[in-house]
Amino acid sequence: MKILIRENLQTKEINIYGTDGKLHTEEFFDKYFSDTGGAYPTLPYEREEFQTDAEWTIITEADFLLLAETISVIQKAIDDVNELLIGGEKVGKFVFQSECFLI
Repeated sequence: MKILIRENLQTKEINIYGTDGKLHTEEFFDKYFSDTGGAYPTLPYEREEFQTDAEWTIITEADFLLLAETISVIQKAIDDVNELLIGGEKVGKFVFQSECFLI
């Protein structure tokens, strides 16, 4: 999924794959960034004005860099859990108070 960094008007791409092997980046952003002030779905006027096809906007480069550093850790956790599930581990082990921590 393409991300616009508003501070420097660069468009970058981030992809997060779920345990099903499919892309779930947009779902991840919807769940974890929809109620924050630092990221939001790119507005139509931004797409036109900044000539971008980004789906989400992150306001500062520092926030984007922090996310970029964290993505590899998140993806590794998802991949590790997937290996455990393939090995027979139950999904319930990764659920807490009805909240699933897997994408």
